[in-house]
Amino acid sequence: MTKVDLTPAFLIHRRAYKDSSLLLDFLTKEHGKIRLIAKGIRKSKTSIQMFQCLNISFVGKGELKTLTNWEVDDVPRHLKSEALILSMYVNELISRLLQEQDPHVELFEIYKKFVNQVGSLKQDSRHWLLRMFENNLLAELGYAVDFVVDVNGNEINQNSSYEYQQQAGFLQSSTGKISGKLLHQLSAGDVENRPNLEQLKACRDLNRQRLNPLLGNKPLKSRSLFFTKQ
Repeated sequence: MTKVDLTPAFLIHRRAYKDSSLLLDFLTKEHGKIRLIAKGIRKSKTSIQMFQCLNISFVGKGELKTLTNWEVDDVPRHLKSEALILSMYVNELISRLLQEQDPHVELFEIYKKFVNQVGSLKQDSRHWLLRMFENNLLAELGYAVDFVVDVNGNEINQNSSYEYQQQAGFLQSSTGKISGKLLHQLSAGDVENRPNLEQLKACRDLNRQRLNPLLGNKPLKSRSLFFTKQ
């Protein structure tokens, strides 16, 4: 029997279960992604909000356990419009790519920082924040790339152009669309030091190239709301 009391968590997905219950997916700090049954919660006058840090308690045997208690440990956060769609996309990436009960403490903190910032940034900065989150997620999953040296072991030159070679790294190329400056910016991970619009789109395309083999043929639902319109 497993019994966990008040562990930090974010709700990332929910769906109906039987007559009055929900299946809830959480990203937790200590236990990774977990799925819990919330019995009778659809009849409750209070609901568990996404994008708000919670402390949750659960109990049970086997893979599917039962949510027994939850407390809000965060400020109210009501994301709207593009900030909401970007956050839904991030939730879907986590739901699709993380293994059950595989802890990612650093990713939890990165996600917390993302939801804290995304609602207050302007559009270009929001997109840059998203690109950095995708990069951090890939690194957490074991798919980090070297933004400091290229595939030949040479230091990335800010004034050169590069192309990405899957599972290898970056190769200097006169026809490459990725600037060395962008790779330095990705390495620094500073939301205030964002690339220009052209390089922001190049970074989007780079991350899609890296993510698509992991996501497979099943399209992301959140992309249909936003990304196909870019």
